[in-house]
Amino acid sequence: MNSLWAVFVYEWRRSLTLGRIAWWFVMAAFPITITLLLMKATPLQTELPPESHDTFWAIFLYAAITCVCSTLSVLLTAGPAVASELEQRSWVYLATRPNGIFWLLLGKYLVAVTWGTTAAWAGATGAILLTSAQSPFVIWRAICILSAFSCIAYSALYLMIGTIFTRRVMLTSVLYTGVIEVGLGMIPAIVNRLTVQFRLRSLLVKWVPTDQRMRELPAFDYVFGSGSTLLHCLWLLTLTALFLVLALVIAHKKEFTTASEGDM
Repeated sequence: MNSLWAVFVYEWRRSLTLGRIAWWFVMAAFPITITLLLMKATPLQTELPPESHDTFWAIFLYAAITCVCSTLSVLLTAGPAVASELEQRSWVYLATRPNGIFWLLLGKYLVAVTWGTTAAWAGATGAILLTSAQSPFVIWRAICILSAFSCIAYSALYLMIGTIFTRRVMLTSVLYTGVIEVGLGMIPAIVNRLTVQFRLRSLLVKWVPTDQRMRELPAFDYVFGSGSTLLHCLWLLTLTALFLVLALVIAHKKEFTTASEGDM
């Protein structure tokens, strides 16, 4: 654990650049800005019945924070974890250290989770204060927990993608998220249960007040799921562990080409 803590502190200090800090503020301000614009441009108080306010804001903040803010925040750190070391020509040194690759990837993973979670929580806290929700604390608590789950799962996913595709990892991660997590995850079929988004959405409707009319839709059980809260949490943790194990195994078994070797 001392090695993990040392790597985490080192990588955290390395990540404290002006660009990364600016990106954190952009991600934290994104849901707040969108919420403010929505409140100014749309008369929600008159267009929506009172019982639908909580449902609307819960789904809106879930999309803006859990789906967008969390994933984009962790992508910047977890995605290029391996590629950045190859570019800096430090991978060979790490590979020769006892468990060097193992601790490096776990340290970078925790840094990504920390950056994403704090940005999402800051955005959720600021945005919920601007809404017209009738149960703001319930929605805020659910969004914060779901954002943490999102950062934990997607950091592991992007780390795995980064070990497979060391080049154009950002593009590959974005394509995977759009095609598999968003596209496939929204299909009302059994296959969407293998995505992170399905589990997060299922927890959302269990933890926030939702309109009864939405629950009566024929595709509700396929889009959101009807399993227990414990089941969805276990699925998220299992997917996270699977992504991390695959990332670590691939990083140890794959023969990477460093920048110096590629120039020869």
